Amino acid sequence: MEVWAVTLDTAAVGELEPLYQQGLFRVDEESRLHLQKYYHRIDSVRGLIGRFLPRLLLKERGVPVNSLTFSKTEAGKPYISARLDTPVGYNITHDNGVVAMAYSAGADLYPDPPAYRVGIDVMLLQLPKRDTFPGFVEIFSDQLTQLERNILIPPRPAPALSLDEALRRFFLIWTLKEAYTKALGMGMGFDFSRIEYDVPNDVVRIDGQIPRDWDFTRFDLRNVVQEGLTEDYVGVVARYVGDASGGRVQYVPSPEWLKVWNAKEFLSSAIEELGG
Repeated sequence: MEVWAVTLDTAAVGELEPLYQQGLFRVDEESRLHLQKYYHRIDSVRGLIGRFLPRLLLKERGVPVNSLTFSKTEAGKPYISARLDTPVGYNITHDNGVVAMAYSAGADLYPDPPAYRVGIDVMLLQLPKRDTFPGFVEIFSDQLTQLERNILIPPRPAPALSLDEALRRFFLIWTLKEAYTKALGMGMGFDFSRIEYDVPNDVVRIDGQIPRDWDFTRFDLRNVVQEGLTEDYVGVVARYVGDASGGRVQYVPSPEWLKVWNAKEFLSSAIEELGG
């Protein structure tokens, strides 16, 4: 399993306009028309990066540019329909200044084509403006289990969490729920309260049972924007592995399987690589 991530400064997206315009002609017409429908340019740019990620992966694996084809399941999950010597399953996510792709291939990929059960989600550790943390949690209360609510807002007499730790826990819980349902290809059609992430113990339960045939991996990502300001993100990858070794969440600081580019260098490289 690997994760490729592209970071960008959402406040300076205009600087990417020339690359965006060039990049539109490196994707198929359907994708190009879809990207041009977005009202905000940042959404178009993130969408273009999301389309480039699997295309660049396949190009790197020797697939000709004119053979880069993709399809979707009935539920809307994208998958690679190009003929491959080694199967590849992937998933894309984006939030604020990060677009990321998780993928598995070959022996690392459980054989359940065409879309494969691989999912990823990333989220910025940030409390919405004019909101308190208890109020924020209450918005999502019906999608959290009682254990998760207690993990986020410990009942008295337990001491309250710092805001940083509380946000980290909340977004880890939410990204895991998103990653799992995206791996299933179901998205918001799945009741999130059926998924429980015991963050302090790194244990996952689905409908009260530990899903030992699933692998969960969490990671951190920092995006440096203008003037040295930073954004901190958490991410989770969920994969069906088909054996009894899973069910817990693994964390590896600075993992070798996480590759990060800034948007300018990534778009420039993709435009060159996918030019023909």
